[in-house]
Amino acid sequence: MAIFTGIAAAFTAISSWTIGTFAAGAFLLQTAAGIGLNLLASAIAGKPDKPSFSVQGQLQSGGDVARSFILGRTATAGSLVYANTWGNAGKTPNAYFTQVIALSDLPTQGLGTVWINGEPCTLLPDQSHAEYGVPVQEYRKDGKDYLWVKFYDGTQTQADNFLTSRVSSAERPYQSTRVGYGVSYVICTARIHEELFTGFPQYKFELVGAKLYDPSLDSSVGGNGTQRLADPATWGGDGDHLPAVQVYNLLLGFKYAGSWFYGVQNMASARLPAADWIAQINKCRAQVAAPGGGTEVQYQSGLEIQVNAQLADAIEALATACQGRLIETGGTYKMRLGAPDLPVASFTDGDILSTESQSFTPFFGLADTINGIAATYPDPAEGWNAKAAPSLFRPDLEIKAGNRRLMADVSLGAVYRPTQVQRLMKSALEEAQRARRHTFSLPPHFWTLEPGDYVEWTSVRNGYVTKLFRVDGIVDKANLDVVVDLTEVDPSDYNWNPSTDYTTPVYGPVGVVRPQPQPIVDWSARAEPIRDNSSGARRPGILLQWDGDQEDIDAVIFEVRLASTLDVIYTGRTDTPEKGEIHIGQNLLPNVQYGVRGRYVASGNNRPMEWSSWLVVTTDNVLLGEEDIYFPGLVEEVTESVRDAMEFIDTRSLLEEAQRLMNSLADQDAGNFIERESIRTELKVTAGGLTASYTQAIDAAVGPDSAIVQELTRLTVELDGKANADVVQLLQTQVTVLGEDVTAVANALTQTNAQVGRFSASGLFRASSEASGSGAVSRVVLAAEASAGANSATAAIFLEALSNGQNRVGILASQFYVYSAANQLLRPFIIQDGVVIADNLRVAWAKITDVQITNAQIANLTVGTSNLDFNAVTQTTTGVCTAYSQQWTVPPGSGGALVQTWPVSTITVPPGVGSQLSTTGTLQLYVGAGSRGRVSLVIRNATTGVLVYRSSYIDLSPSGGTGGTGETATSPIDTYQIDPSLSSAANNTYQLYVETEVLVGYELRFSFTGPTFKNLLWKR
Repeated sequence: MAIFTGIAAAFTAISSWTIGTFAAGAFLLQTAAGIGLNLLASAIAGKPDKPSFSVQGQLQSGGDVARSFILGRTATAGSLVYANTWGNAGKTPNAYFTQVIALSDLPTQGLGTVWINGEPCTLLPDQSHAEYGVPVQEYRKDGKDYLWVKFYDGTQTQADNFLTSRVSSAERPYQSTRVGYGVSYVICTARIHEELFTGFPQYKFELVGAKLYDPSLDSSVGGNGTQRLADPATWGGDGDHLPAVQVYNLLLGFKYAGSWFYGVQNMASARLPAADWIAQINKCRAQVAAPGGGTEVQYQSGLEIQVNAQLADAIEALATACQGRLIETGGTYKMRLGAPDLPVASFTDGDILSTESQSFTPFFGLADTINGIAATYPDPAEGWNAKAAPSLFRPDLEIKAGNRRLMADVSLGAVYRPTQVQRLMKSALEEAQRARRHTFSLPPHFWTLEPGDYVEWTSVRNGYVTKLFRVDGIVDKANLDVVVDLTEVDPSDYNWNPSTDYTTPVYGPVGVVRPQPQPIVDWSARAEPIRDNSSGARRPGILLQWDGDQEDIDAVIFEVRLASTLDVIYTGRTDTPEKGEIHIGQNLLPNVQYGVRGRYVASGNNRPMEWSSWLVVTTDNVLLGEEDIYFPGLVEEVTESVRDAMEFIDTRSLLEEAQRLMNSLADQDAGNFIERESIRTELKVTAGGLTASYTQAIDAAVGPDSAIVQELTRLTVELDGKANADVVQLLQTQVTVLGEDVTAVANALTQTNAQVGRFSASGLFRASSEASGSGAVSRVVLAAEASAGANSATAAIFLEALSNGQNRVGILASQFYVYSAANQLLRPFIIQDGVVIADNLRVAWAKITDVQITNAQIANLTVGTSNLDFNAVTQTTTGVCTAYSQQWTVPPGSGGALVQTWPVSTITVPPGVGSQLSTTGTLQLYVGAGSRGRVSLVIRNATTGVLVYRSSYIDLSPSGGTGGTGETATSPIDTYQIDPSLSSAANNTYQLYVETEVLVGYELRFSFTGPTFKNLLWKR
């Protein structure tokens, strides 16, 4: 059984007693042995619970939280040291929440997995923030980080600058003196995000605790290694995870900076026999079979110890992890764990003192009997939460107990490996069946026995043959006899076969149960032009559609991007998702490929939504048409504007009104004005029928509701009614108040007139600006007019601008032209009699009903129906060809050339045109016995020297050598080629010829019958 012997404590008192009889000694011995805690029996008996050493999963806070430290590998939520909100994210104040959490009050060896809100998270140390720490991948959204973790292992020597400068505030200061010497802690900073956080994040940190002294790695005390007790810098290793090493260090006592922290104080190392401890440590380190093959360390443990826990309770929790017992004998502490060690003594019935009383317990009482075991342990795979191991049942033992299931329920808070838990359960249940217990006396030579030793007993009376027993208790009598309390053990209880003894745990999902991002359903996009009231396509558009029958959806948002550059050009939203579609046309161009995607927007935006994939859509080629230019009302509006412009050109009414005003101001009795001033200048001369006059009138007047200033100047010459010329200039400003309406007007006019008989001409420049409480308008006209009797012509330019954003430029002309430079005589365009004559136009798009084109260069042409004259685009030229029939190239004994060319035809092509050369015919080749020959067709540009085409059509090598027979082969020719080179500036001459080659031997003849050589050229 898992027994943790408290015999030492009991015998501290017992050793001072005088044992007068065996009965008293045996009673005390059995009582003391009973103090050795049987963990499983305690669970059945309902004995008081010990302090819990399970993983601390909730963050502790407050001033009464005890200090704690970590041994081995475990996890903790830590204790809150400091918290504050700070900083802005965009326009959100206090967007960051920082917590300082102490993990261990002794230095640790490193931070492992961090569990946040119940899920294991991935830290990204290579992307660490200079202040905040390491970002957490699971809390990165849309490329932004929302959670950071910064870890200190307890060796720091100064306070964190981020806390003292950025997080600290006047209400919650964090001083530079808060170094946290020896304290391993983390700084966790979260940035507000309504989808990622529904409250304050909950953390759990996995880490490896303090470095420990391992005597098995100290060669100075019998171990093997460089560790030394006096030099903590040498400590640390795999022993940090072994329960025997952990217990050893608790007995030595923990210190920090020379001061005692936890454990036994002033424990001399001599009281912990090194050889004994090294043996037990190596038993922990031993390898055992692991599920799936391989091996694993037999016993490992890890736990967080609060300093207010009793040392005995902490040791008990660790001993449970290795079936261990702590024994105190003669002031020394030893440990026994796992399977029984080798026996230190053996005896028979004859060695037992028969003169002394003996007792024997053959079986347990029902209250102490167990036949099944259940256990819980912290499992890293489930967030270090307590997990129930597969219960272990023994139906055969239940039958022996009268068909009763007697379960023990234990907590293995220091064990985190499921395989180790199940090994402990099996060995504990097996050992719990060892009920045989003997108490009797042995002679003095067994004086060296100690609790925890193992002995061998051969007993005829009991039927034992070298049966193994554990010494659970010793009483030394005054006559040097010893009273021993023995319990049977069996090493086979610790046998382990993972293939049959191990049950794979069933794991449930861990982590935050976040709703999966909801995708947009039935998302589709197709080109659909925007139409007018007559269903005519007027603009390119895209019809977006989705399933609108979705719960808790407020809107649909969408993005449009250019497929060529992936730049998003438009983002939109519709707040009527139930309609299931939207027709968009913003920023869309015709015949352009776009990508579109969309997603739902949840009510309250409280859950994630998933973008659809990008769908590619090519908009229809809907261009601007005549409907877009001559929209309804434009012609009427232009006509009205022209009418206004013509009226503006007529200055008669304005001049008459100016003359009337001038005469009115000259009348001293006029009562329309309160104050008035005038200046008059007149000149006139007459001689021989000629008259020349000059008049200038300047008037200024202020009335009850108006003020006006004007200057009217006229220059006139006249010849007895046969000819006249004059120049009139008017400058006028006026402000008028009518009730609450105020109007300001400014006019400027210059007009020239000349007349001789029936011919007259005039020129005009007029500008008028008017502003009132309801708007403003400015008009400018430049006009020229000439007439001959009833015939007249007027050319004018009219400019108008209105405060409503509208503006116009009107031109009155029967012929309109623009020259780019006076000395170049380049005319961009001329308008005459309603016809536009242009020298050079570049038009992005045009809709043409009828067109006549003399010459055209078209890069990309789509034609519905074509009607081209024959040979309008291309022209064919045929060369004169020479045929060859049974032409010997190297007849026997001739000694002719091995390579020969045979001209067939030539064609001459004009410069700068594309050519397609085609050849047809039939090639035939004869090669004599013992020879090898080849015939090829070649086309060459004789002008440029470029080889246009060369191909071997027949290659023969008759078998049989010179004693064999010749062979003949035929190949049809039908090929066309295009000259890949740039054509010469001169005419290009192409040559077609046959090339024959004698590769081996001497005899070769060929035929080329029915040859043709043609050229198809594109006219320019």
